[in-house]
Amino acid sequence: MSGGGFLLGLDGGLYDHVAAMLVNLGAVAAVDDLEGQVVQLTDEAGRLFTLYERVPVGTEWEVREGPVRPAAGVQVPDLHRVTACPFECRGPDLVARLAEMAAVVSEGPVWVLDGDGVVWGAGAVDPAKVRL
Repeated sequence: MSGGGFLLGLDGGLYDHVAAMLVNLGAVAAVDDLEGQVVQLTDEAGRLFTLYERVPVGTEWEVREGPVRPAAGVQVPDLHRVTACPFECRGPDLVARLAEMAAVVSEGPVWVLDGDGVVWGAGAVDPAKVRL
């Protein structure tokens, strides 16, 4: 996935909770025929953050099989138990801000899996180091 990653959580309602948060921030929700529900936020600088309800069929390995490594101080969750929601965004600072907010509205811990296979705690994504 170019310009994105995955939100991971132990909350089966992760997408619903984060999508509602994004809609409250002004995002637009829609249904994608192939990928289920999708929500897209445009920030004040015109940058987009798009969150998908589920991982596309046939690409689950990107989350489940790794390889992954933890960011400093992170315990990687069991990747076979997490709910994974793909996202697209090219703004590392926007991802860090929204991930931190997602952790607040979720009913369990939340992580970000970046494009380099690094797992970040949602409240500790480093915009200077995360790779999208």
